[in-house]
Amino acid sequence: MKIASLDNKTLAIHLFRLSFGINFFFHGLVRLPNLEKFVTGMQNTFKDTLLPEFLVTPLAWIIPFTELIIGLFLLLNKFTRETLIVSFILMNILVIGSSFAQKWDLVGLQSTYIGFLFLLLYFINNDQKSLEKQH
Repeated sequence: MKIASLDNKTLAIHLFRLSFGINFFFHGLVRLPNLEKFVTGMQNTFKDTLLPEFLVTPLAWIIPFTELIIGLFLLLNKFTRETLIVSFILMNILVIGSSFAQKWDLVGLQSTYIGFLFLLLYFINNDQKSLEKQH
């Protein structure tokens, strides 16, 4: 695939996918060296909410790895449709958690991510899927 041969729409979608891949990848990557601190922070955030610790703790351990894998697949343009579906699921879990913690600014930001994920999924068409298979 040569960049010069791509129309603007296709190029824009690939750059958008790459940007989200970088975003998710580094969200996960920077959390891994301090994973226990991240988990403890999540537990503290939700300790005075209705969300039980037995749900918070395993999710807190899983989130950074999920972000890293999502980012990697988006960067590599592999399983893109499926990866975006997993991204939607993750973001909706985060919205639920942020709502329990009444962190409405985060709910707004997470909802913005969901909107951009929608656009990315919506505009990936059969041409992008065929490009994915070439890599």
